[in-house]
Amino acid sequence: MIPAPAEVRGPVEPWLEQLRARFVAVAARRVRHEAVEDLVHEALRVVLERGIRLSGNETVEGLPSLAWCFQVLRNTIGNFYQKDRTRAHHAGRVDAFEQAEAPTPLDALEAEESSRVIRDALRELRSRDGTCGRYLERLAEGADPAQLAAEERLAAPVLYRRLYRCRHKLRALLEQKGVLP
Repeated sequence: MIPAPAEVRGPVEPWLEQLRARFVAVAARRVRHEAVEDLVHEALRVVLERGIRLSGNETVEGLPSLAWCFQVLRNTIGNFYQKDRTRAHHAGRVDAFEQAEAPTPLDALEAEESSRVIRDALRELRSRDGTCGRYLERLAEGADPAQLAAEERLAAPVLYRRLYRCRHKLRALLEQKGVLP
């Protein structure tokens, strides 16, 4: 026979049982049903390791002890979402890598033709507006915008505004050539 949870844990202090119930109520509104118990147990583990008691006027790190306990729960939920996003991101990258196939010859030719058209348009833009052409060519070569801003001795927001205008100039040029509608 499997012992009941109370038999396994032993007697639970009333304040801890009330805190657990409140944690469950809050966590149930913020995370998937399957994750609620795990997150509540993790938050309670931190509270108990710290030796927090909710009696009296005790403060923890400048907060009333109850507020500190809910801050622990909030941080636990935030960590859960961050780990969940990271797992999903890595899984997406793995899936994309597994699904990637070599392009067909026709796709490769189309990609090469598109690249050639863009490179030609960038050269023409550089002859009309040297700064815009230089910025966009560097980005096309793979430069990071923050790195480009540092190279140009510009604040990043200034460079972003200039890039916005440069992209519009490039788009207008491609529309003139009939590449874009």
